Amino acid sequence: MTTLDIPALAARLHAGQTDKAGAPYITHLARVAGILQRRWPDATADEIAAAWLHDSLEDTEASEVSLRAAGVTPETIRIVRAVTRPEGSDYLAWIGALAASRDVSVLRVKLADNEDNRDPARVAALPGAAERVATRYEPARRLLEAGLDGG
Repeated sequence: MTTLDIPALAARLHAGQTDKAGAPYITHLARVAGILQRRWPDATADEIAAAWLHDSLEDTEASEVSLRAAGVTPETIRIVRAVTRPEGSDYLAWIGALAASRDVSVLRVKLADNEDNRDPARVAALPGAAERVATRYEPARRLLEAGLDGG
């Protein structure tokens, strides 16, 4: 039996994609996985895998069925589905619902993504990013942290 290489799967799914600064998209995914593991050394294998795959349902042709067929665990897929913003939803209302769920795995992955999106080095490289941090990512961080802290 072979073990699924989640970073390689993420790289295949996001091949050719770049972030808003023009960097290969896989670098965002790697940073999110790294943030998750630094902040929560007890992170589960499913949480780490979900960090690598957190944008796969939203930004690639992947589906829950194709992820399962590739060998991704049901728990990883559940987390990825939860952190995938429903199309047309209000961002902060959706974040509030995630926070209210008190789902530790989901909140950890989303907070790691949020931390990378708020990184001062990334923000400095993107026009308009400071405003997005102030109006979107920072309020989201507060909601997510409150959900993780149980209050």
